[in-house]
Amino acid sequence: MSESSEGITINRPVIALKRLRQLRSRRRLMRGVTGVLRWLALASVAMWAAFLLDWVAVLPQFLRGLQGAFWIVLLVVAFRAILLAVRRPARESELAAMVEVSSKELEDSLITAIQLTDPENPRRHYYNPELIRRTVELAEEKMEILRPGKLLTWSRARTTFFILLLLLGPAVAGQWFRPDLVRNFIDRNVFLEDKPWPRSYDLVVLSPVENEMILAKGTSLVVEVRKDRGGNARGFLEVKFPESDGRRAINEEISLDRKGNEGFRYVFQNMQRDIEFRVRCGDFTSNWYVVQVKSRPRIEEMELYYEFPEYTGLFSDLENPSVRSGHVKAPMGTSIRFRGRSSLPIQSVIRVESRPSGDGEELIRGDVKLLAGNIVEGEFIAQADARWWFEMTSTEGFQNETPITWRIAVIPDRAPEVLIEQPGQNIEVTPRALLDVAVLLRDDYAVQSGTLIFEPELNDQESVDARVIELQDLMVDPEEPKNSKQSISIDLDQWELEPGQRWKYRAEAKDALSQIGVSRTWILSVLSEEELERVTQDELTLLRERLEETLTVQRDVRRELEDLSEALEKVRSRRNWLLSPVRHGQARTEFRQESKMLLSDSKPSQAD
Repeated sequence: MSESSEGITINRPVIALKRLRQLRSRRRLMRGVTGVLRWLALASVAMWAAFLLDWVAVLPQFLRGLQGAFWIVLLVVAFRAILLAVRRPARESELAAMVEVSSKELEDSLITAIQLTDPENPRRHYYNPELIRRTVELAEEKMEILRPGKLLTWSRARTTFFILLLLLGPAVAGQWFRPDLVRNFIDRNVFLEDKPWPRSYDLVVLSPVENEMILAKGTSLVVEVRKDRGGNARGFLEVKFPESDGRRAINEEISLDRKGNEGFRYVFQNMQRDIEFRVRCGDFTSNWYVVQVKSRPRIEEMELYYEFPEYTGLFSDLENPSVRSGHVKAPMGTSIRFRGRSSLPIQSVIRVESRPSGDGEELIRGDVKLLAGNIVEGEFIAQADARWWFEMTSTEGFQNETPITWRIAVIPDRAPEVLIEQPGQNIEVTPRALLDVAVLLRDDYAVQSGTLIFEPELNDQESVDARVIELQDLMVDPEEPKNSKQSISIDLDQWELEPGQRWKYRAEAKDALSQIGVSRTWILSVLSEEELERVTQDELTLLRERLEETLTVQRDVRRELEDLSEALEKVRSRRNWLLSPVRHGQARTEFRQESKMLLSDSKPSQAD
């Protein structure tokens, strides 16, 4: 057979090979499309599986990360398998066998024609060439009427596409109706955040904004919650008070106050210790909020050192505190040095003084030295009644909103009081009289100088100069150190006075602040000796008349006292006689007789 076939040329089945090439291209395209659809369906299954598992079990961050890694590895392996299946071309024998399995009319003719006409097939020399040619012709006839679309259909691709639609349809609907679920899924499973899943109740905590915060002791914390979705379930706070400062831990539930139909509200008032809380309503549970409560700075100790001004003459002790408080009571102009200690380390401090000014207040701010973090030092001058305090900010940023306020009570230095003790009245003197004057000066601390001033009163005496006498020998009263006295004698003969003149005289005093005190003004009348004698005689006559009147009154009073004494003696003797035992019965009988006589005397008057 081999010898007979050496000269025969057998052509390959052209139409069959062309159809096989068409099948190969179609098969590769269908594998690619179907593989992509299957990969997308697998990705959709992975997405749904991750969503449902996290929705039901609320996986922690570690398990969510592990699950994401598993699905990523699975999708990469599936993509590689699909890619390799598309890239590997099918051999002609495989395609021929597939065609023969699909078309029973070809039987084994197609694969026989393909294999026996292959120049590289050594077994083709063992068959009759004529037989091979007839097999090729039969295969050509059958393959010419064969269409690739009948052998390779899109049924698998359509089925996979339908499954993909079933998987992606709910996802698209969820994105349309519940975009919050999609955002939560991405945040939790892609970015691995701890954002909670929305449930039947969807609430948003508007206040506080941060999950961890530090508040000052005594402040209030407002919890405001907005309800975006849900029914009428009761909202409450799950609160934990951690153990601190010897206080035991406490867990409790606090009902939230309804704020209309759209949310809840609650106020933690006057917070004194750390708390942790979260909001719960229906199937909604928020994250934990941690609040640390810190104390505000305040002044715990205050010492004041007084440096008195010189005019007071008071001793200033700058080593020992004058007052262990912030209240100031000192003479005007006193320098006050303060030293205080705050309860907490502070980063800034300002001294504020408030002085009344019209209808409001004038605030004066001054710098303060800050030592060792919590020691404040400084000084100021006590000039007016006021209030003062410190504005402090702790290292944690808290201010003393209600600072301790102290008073500044300034003791004013009043003007000296001046009194002319002698003569202390309007007087009349002769031009050659010797006038004795005693002046009393009184001041809060000490009088610096004093003067005695004589001025002419009448207009026709304008040419006469006033006379000023300095009080240079003031003596301090040992019992009253604030009082100073001086007595002087003035020889009026040296003044060359004339009868008829009238002089005003007064005393003045000046203290260390140059404040002037003035006494009452008296009148000094200058009379001639004859006028003075006549005035004196008139005064003596008037005095004698007053003495005579007084003597007459004394005599009348003495006579009345003697009569009263005699009446009292009679009453005393009669009392002793009535109390004697011998005269007791007789006195009783006499008393009865006197009573009857009194009654008989009274009857006519009653009848009248």
